[in-house]
Amino acid sequence: MGPSDSAFAALSRASKRSLRYDAGMPVNNAPAASTKRRPRRSSAEVRSRILSAAAALFAERGYGDATTREIARRADVAEQVIFRIYPTKQALFEAAVLEPFDEFLSEFTTRWLAAPTPGGDPEEVLQQFVEELHALVGENRQLVAALAASGSLTARTQPALAGLEKVGAVIAETHGLLFDPELSVRIAAVMVVAVTMLEDQLFEGAGDRLVAEMVRMLVGAARYIPDSTQTT
Repeated sequence: MGPSDSAFAALSRASKRSLRYDAGMPVNNAPAASTKRRPRRSSAEVRSRILSAAAALFAERGYGDATTREIARRADVAEQVIFRIYPTKQALFEAAVLEPFDEFLSEFTTRWLAAPTPGGDPEEVLQQFVEELHALVGENRQLVAALAASGSLTARTQPALAGLEKVGAVIAETHGLLFDPELSVRIAAVMVVAVTMLEDQLFEGAGDRLVAEMVRMLVGAARYIPDSTQTT
């Protein structure tokens, strides 16, 4: 092929490219843009993202309506990644909700059971109880909500309540109080938990006043002595 033939061939190729462009088929000769890869996550980070997303969705929708697909989307992981770590949805629920709840509740009751018999006034004991439980529930609202939504809250709290009843019985005996430990401890715990869960909706801005009022009500109930002259 001579020089003129080479020139003609080059011109022909250029003409064909021009025709394809005119026909709405432009030729992109630029190099393909490189795909930016996300930094590789550690196993601990992946697990943390999954558990956080699971706890949030279980709290919002309950166990039945929360799906692993939605949990994976919120955690920004593939659904199969969840099942590689947690074989079943129940296993995921236990890891995200039940185990953390048992841990924080166990720490709370162990601290009370390990303490020496309260020697101070019931006011001091009840104030400590309300302040600690209020702070604990406030920091773990998501777990409490998830358990309540799943219907597991009652069963999971029974051992802790049984332990607190023992503490209540000691307090009643030490100070000569007439309250029923089995009922009073449960009423007190339910009141503090419920008020704390609804604090932002019903008691916004109350802060320390809210805790003080709960203590006042519980102290009044603990020291209440029924009038034996009245008949029921």
